[in-house]
Amino acid sequence: MDKWTVQAIAEIASDNYSGAAEIAEHGAEILLHSARTTDAPTADVFRQELVTTIWALIHAQPSMASLVNLVNDVLWKIDAIDSLRALRQAIADVVRDFKRQLHVHEAAIAESVLPLISEGAQVLTNSRSTTVRAALRHAQRAGRRFRVICAEGRPGFEGRKMALELAEDGIPVTLMIDALAISFVGRMDLVLVGADHLNSRGLMNKVGTYGLALAAQANHVPIYALCSSEKFLPPGYNPPRQTHWPPEQVWDTIPPNITVKNLYFDCTPLTELTGLVTEQGILPTAGVEGWLASIKLHPALMQEVKVVC
Repeated sequence: MDKWTVQAIAEIASDNYSGAAEIAEHGAEILLHSARTTDAPTADVFRQELVTTIWALIHAQPSMASLVNLVNDVLWKIDAIDSLRALRQAIADVVRDFKRQLHVHEAAIAESVLPLISEGAQVLTNSRSTTVRAALRHAQRAGRRFRVICAEGRPGFEGRKMALELAEDGIPVTLMIDALAISFVGRMDLVLVGADHLNSRGLMNKVGTYGLALAAQANHVPIYALCSSEKFLPPGYNPPRQTHWPPEQVWDTIPPNITVKNLYFDCTPLTELTGLVTEQGILPTAGVEGWLASIKLHPALMQEVKVVC
């Protein structure tokens, strides 16, 4: 990998603010750069280099299924290509189509969420999801008046950025510490959360999502995960263990004999969600199994790694 690629992947690895779609777009640009700048002598050598770059991307953000699906699409597309020129063009085509699909699916999800947001609704969300943000912006443009509570998303505080972005759009927002937001779920009309990945075992999203789901179920408040198909993990793919973030984010001076565990994601069983909002509309969680089964994983991604969700 060249210096630019190494630095770009390092930026993805340290990015705890961007949503899954934004990270996928950044990953797409890295793959496009690799295709344009490779000095590999043959298509086979470039393919090997590309797989190395792909695994570096995946390990940079191991919970982001959109990255996995992007590289899965690339690998299937280039499988039978034996010229460097054709490889470059194939990767450019996949990247272009993938980026367009991200935006089309985001718009479709926003339209499907609109009927869920009633006039005067109180809506709770956590951390920062660009898909949730797009849905709330769409509802506002459609003339709905509602209020949003944002859980702040400790320790990265992504919820602060989400709250600021919504407030700049003129949407009334209250920012709450995560534990307080959970206790407010019973006063809400709707809970909307994003997704980093989804498989048959559950929804991986910002830590605290599971607690919100349990509180929503206990209080009979509908909770939906906004999750386009780019975030469905292909069956047979086992994500690497998620990154342990620096303990100093939680406690800058840690006393002796205290261990701080700092993880950003938790896994919510699909049975704890009211439903999923995808580009195909609102689906019951039980209806996603067939969709997942239709995704074909490329052999290059069948690496034995520890399952985290």
